[in-house]
This record gives sequence, structure tokens and C-alpha cells, in this order.
Amino acid sequence: MARSSESLLDDALAVLRQGQVLTLDAVARQAGMTKPGVVHHFPTKEALSMAVVDHVVDRWEAELNRRIDPGADALGRLRAYVHWTLTGDFDPSDLAMLADARLRDRLRSQWVARLDPWFGTGIEGPAPQRAAYQAARLLADGAWINQCLGVVTLDHDERQSLLDLALGLIDQGTRA
Repeated sequence: MARSSESLLDDALAVLRQGQVLTLDAVARQAGMTKPGVVHHFPTKEALSMAVVDHVVDRWEAELNRRIDPGADALGRLRAYVHWTLTGDFDPSDLAMLADARLRDRLRSQWVARLDPWFGTGIEGPAPQRAAYQAARLLADGAWINQCLGVVTLDHDERQSLLDLALGLIDQGTRA
């Protein structure tokens, strides 16, 4: 059975969700095909890993874009990022940029290059204002990473309170 690159990327995410190491062999097993069948789409583990990060970011960007008006400014994108990371559902596959220690720098760079417009890093202003924006973002980062790792689970009310706190930090930044 022929598989599309996208369906193989979904299989790769399933491998990560199961706590397995991302390899061409693991994806082939998950997809029920041979390793050469996977290699046809992704000739190396590096190519697979880079494509997996893009696949995750594509999903993130689609979700983030649903949360903003077209033409939103950097502050609107930051609000969308904070909202998504504090209300979305995440699992270990959302940490795809950490899936391979040897490729971590390249995968992280790819992740940052694609998502940086959502981080609020380009917003100019005095240090207290930028610090409030970054505090909101770091709180949001911690929440989604925490959820991916299953370290602490938050109930709906706790997540809403964290969201309110993070959005309050953004509002504080606009007043600084």
C-alpha cells in the first residue's frame, strides 16, 4: 500500500507519542511498511526529523492563525500563542524539536525560525514592557512543555487562571 509523506509524518508523531525513539525503522513499523518505503519519502533520519518538526509547526500555525484576525500585529500573535499554549492539548510529539540530541540545534533553529513571529520577541518598547511580554510567553511555554511531559496536570480552572495571569502580563506590558 502506497503511503503519502503526510501520513508517514503522522506515523512518526505516533512513534513519538508512544515514547519511542524516532527512527526510519520505527516509522516503518508504525506504518506497516518496509524501511525502504519510508526512505523513498525521507532519505535520512535527518530529513525525517526536519519534516516532523515542520509537520508539528504546520499544525501549530494553523491553530494559531484560527485564533487571530488577518493582519494581526505582533501583540495579537503573542496573545494567540499564549492562548493556544494554555488551552490546547499537547503530547510528547509536540516536543519533536528535541527528538534527536544530534540534531537538536538544527531542529530547535527550525522551530524558532517558524514560530518566532508568535513569541512577541519583535515587540519594541522599554525593558519593563518587553519583560512583561516575555514573562507571559515563558509562562505559556512552561505550561505546554509541562503538559507534553505529563509532569503536572492542571484542571480546567487552573489552566484558565494561568491564562488570565499570562494575558494580564501582556496587558501590564501594554501599560508599561
